[in-house]
Amino acid sequence: MELLILALIAVESGGKDNAIGDKHLAQKAYGCLQIRQPVCNDYNKAHGTKHQAKDCLGNRELSVKICRWYLSHWCNSKRLGRNPLLNDYLMIWRGGPNGWKQKPVPIDKERLAKARAFIAKEEAKKKKK
Repeated sequence: MELLILALIAVESGGKDNAIGDKHLAQKAYGCLQIRQPVCNDYNKAHGTKHQAKDCLGNRELSVKICRWYLSHWCNSKRLGRNPLLNDYLMIWRGGPNGWKQKPVPIDKERLAKARAFIAKEEAKKKKK
């Protein structure tokens, strides 16, 4: 999961903890993982917290904590009826709990390719050590 989250950080914000995305939308995306309020709402409901998406701006620790929970909660074999694939994680992160059911559009395919490349590069580094 950690390598997946690092790949998401690279894809979502280029590693920038203070990134703000979706500026054209009422609910912007914040931080290294570009977290929007609906993700925080799900997390808050499960944990009895009151996080706002803006709390993730500059807070990588909170962003990763929320992302790890969200993906574990929504993208698992019990929900999907099979072992999740990388694409499932990316589509749920982009499209919400049922994102894995959506047909990927070109931008999703680009993000998947970037995530796969990042993961392959990191795994190659580990093998060299």
